Amino acid sequence: MKHTALFLSAILCLSACRTEKKTADDSCGDNDIRIAWDYSSMQQIAERGAYPRLLRMQDSSLIAIYETRTGNIEYKRSYDNGLAWSEPVRVFSQFTHKGDNGASTLVNMANAEIIQLKNGDIIAGANYRPAKAEIAPFSIAIRRSTDNGKSWLPEQVLYDAAPRFHDGCWEPSFLQLPDGEVQVYFANENPYQQSDEQEISVMKSKDNGATWGEATMVCFRQNRRDGMPVARIIGEEIVVVIEDNNIDRFKPYTVRTKLSDNWSKPVLVDSLNRNYSLTQKIDDSVYMGAPYLLRLPTGETMISYQTNENRASDWEYSTMEVAIGDKTARNFSRRTRPFDVPLNKEAKWNSLAMWDENTVVAFASSNFKSEEIAPWLIKGYIIPELKIITKDITAYPIFIGAKGETNLRAGLGIDEKNLYITCKVEDKELFGSENSASDGIYIYFNNEKVSTKVWCNYQGNTGMWEEKRGEWQEKPINGIQVTSSIKDNGYELNVIIPKKEIEGSDKKEIKLGMALSAYDAQSGYTEMLVNSEEDKPETWLRVKLGN
Repeated sequence: MKHTALFLSAILCLSACRTEKKTADDSCGDNDIRIAWDYSSMQQIAERGAYPRLLRMQDSSLIAIYETRTGNIEYKRSYDNGLAWSEPVRVFSQFTHKGDNGASTLVNMANAEIIQLKNGDIIAGANYRPAKAEIAPFSIAIRRSTDNGKSWLPEQVLYDAAPRFHDGCWEPSFLQLPDGEVQVYFANENPYQQSDEQEISVMKSKDNGATWGEATMVCFRQNRRDGMPVARIIGEEIVVVIEDNNIDRFKPYTVRTKLSDNWSKPVLVDSLNRNYSLTQKIDDSVYMGAPYLLRLPTGETMISYQTNENRASDWEYSTMEVAIGDKTARNFSRRTRPFDVPLNKEAKWNSLAMWDENTVVAFASSNFKSEEIAPWLIKGYIIPELKIITKDITAYPIFIGAKGETNLRAGLGIDEKNLYITCKVEDKELFGSENSASDGIYIYFNNEKVSTKVWCNYQGNTGMWEEKRGEWQEKPINGIQVTSSIKDNGYELNVIIPKKEIEGSDKKEIKLGMALSAYDAQSGYTEMLVNSEEDKPETWLRVKLGN
């Protein structure tokens, strides 16, 4: 978070999904998992604040911790799954430091972090930032609660850097290893007071954070600035996502070590353990900094970062972006932007968290819908490739609804004759009649021979098209049945598609696309399933049919 000074140098029972417009590449190889964002789930956690992090506690409560932007760090807690949040609790407070020469300075609290250890203790972290140079050191500090947040022990300073901004330390983050060792990672300029270089350092504790060893190097790129580390256990490795200004602007990279090695030697510039994160090569002039890393219950991984790609050249107007990686924390693609941020606004200093085993949270400080920079969260749903084996529809893992309050959930079933699709749409105002400028859904399927599109408006009116030579040509309905029922909060469609319409050379798999059409008297839009395009069936969702 020091950029202001340095910038120039599955299975059906898995969750529902929501969608946001695709930004660039959508190639994930064999990995068909997607994250879809839910516009209706957005929450502003505080009136103002930055650098937010979210943690699901062992007692199932939630903690949201953030900088107040007034020099303090606070958190709020929810015991009802995010429906209501407590009043803020101050965990780090701005203070005045008086130096040996009698001069004094305010010391502000920044870079809020939090972890709950296996023994139940909660550790919060902060970066001390003196307002004036040469009086107090920049520091990494922690506070501990041994009673589930009812009280907090005094602050414990783990590391002191130099007493000036360009030789400081920054952005602490925590990790606990399977053997119980606790680690704190941070960006560190202190060893390079004669240059503008920066390394990632780590400190380790064998006693749940009561005492700590010396800071040691994790990674370093000579003449550059490795920054903003977040570590996770991925298989048998410790993987740390960092920002790396290898050539020009920062990009997300990972560095890694075997758990058994535990940083026995640092990752330098030529190491095979340093990897550019994205599958797509992004122009060197594009900024992608402040990364975060999350491992999903499915085994796949996610990173987030803030970027000015296709936005203003000023990185201060960056927005949050998320990409999905494989089970080794490599090959990140399927990029989405959780928040729809105007070009003159921002969504930065972000993080990711698990809400439940099917739902992730993107958490950013933004002014896109608030007067002040404030902590905003949005839920995203994990959509794996689907496998359907029975006619009974008991789960609704397909979700569309990133553009507005109107949203769609869909579930699938199958028997020896038909494919069954039930769509539940939340829509406060139903609009339109028989034509496609109406509320309704599109269903797309590709069977390796041909692509077909089916339209169902909210009243059950239906149309069907087949793709030929790059164009959609209307065709007979061919036995497709649609029943519609209007609900208090929207409508439900039950669609029956004869299997002969979807079976191709591979009768065990199809590609399925869906889109939501949402209109009112003034305007409307059509939103595709996340990371998919109408005319590219290779981007549609993989669905396996039967055992």
